[in-house]
Amino acid sequence: MKKALIAALLVLVLLFATLFAVVSTGLVGSQLPSKEATGDIPANYLAWYQTAADTCPGLSWTVLAGIGKIESNHGRSAAPGVRSGANFAGAAGPMQFGIGGKAGNTWAAYGIDGDRPPDGVADVYNPADAIFTAARYLCMNNAQRDLEQALLAYNHAGWYVQDVLAQAQRYSATPALAGGGADAQGLLANPRVNLTENARYDLEQGIVDPRVVAVIGLLAQSYTVSVSVIKTGHGTYVHGTRRVSNHIGGRAVDIFALNGEPVSPTSSTARAVTSWLATGQGPLKPDEIGSPFPEFNGLPGAFSDADHQDHLHIGWDPG
Repeated sequence: MKKALIAALLVLVLLFATLFAVVSTGLVGSQLPSKEATGDIPANYLAWYQTAADTCPGLSWTVLAGIGKIESNHGRSAAPGVRSGANFAGAAGPMQFGIGGKAGNTWAAYGIDGDRPPDGVADVYNPADAIFTAARYLCMNNAQRDLEQALLAYNHAGWYVQDVLAQAQRYSATPALAGGGADAQGLLANPRVNLTENARYDLEQGIVDPRVVAVIGLLAQSYTVSVSVIKTGHGTYVHGTRRVSNHIGGRAVDIFALNGEPVSPTSSTARAVTSWLATGQGPLKPDEIGSPFPEFNGLPGAFSDADHQDHLHIGWDPG
């Protein structure tokens, strides 16, 4: 009884510490739980997903939760292999790691002790161990740079990847695109904002639209943001047209890296930011979102072309 009480208290401490960390780290990177997430995921599982994701920088806890939902309904499934034994393919535990047979023995290669504090045992049926092992497996398969390929390594099926990502999106509350109180002087002094000489000049001269300043400030709450150009140094016209670029009015910004990771078609960080910009709501919602990700092209303002494979373009029309 005493051991169970101590374990329960540790879970509660872990949960509150994790929730505090999530709230304090910002809006975008923290990916606050949606109502669906808090209503569907048991509190102890939510804490494990969030803390395990922290062991792999750039990995969202929502991805681990998506896997946990599909594999075992967060440990609630009564299917063979979830709580004991193995399923027909040789997979076991709430995150369904192979322990032999067709599924191989990935647990032997990757299984770790995820308990906090550690109990010295890596048990495939222990949710903490299984969830931390899933984070390790995805990280060692380069999830930070190519999440889809890492998920394919976890389960070799395209439908599985799409189902996990769709569930992850539902578990993430979309942060509001609303002002966070940033100003130009604050960005100039912010160590999380890396500026080229031209971008710094524009901020110093006060010629940058407040919406640009506010969104850079919001991003800097969760990421290190590397800005290449705002107005100075950009061409007058949108490439291939005679339409004056929003850059010329100081109403657009190009971001070439996030957390030191270059924007590219394989950048999961850049994809997460693009998703936030394209699906979020609020007074700062951009009119233009250029990115390397054509999957967002059907959303208002979002586009992808050959000129936007190495940066995010965020812009607003006059008004």
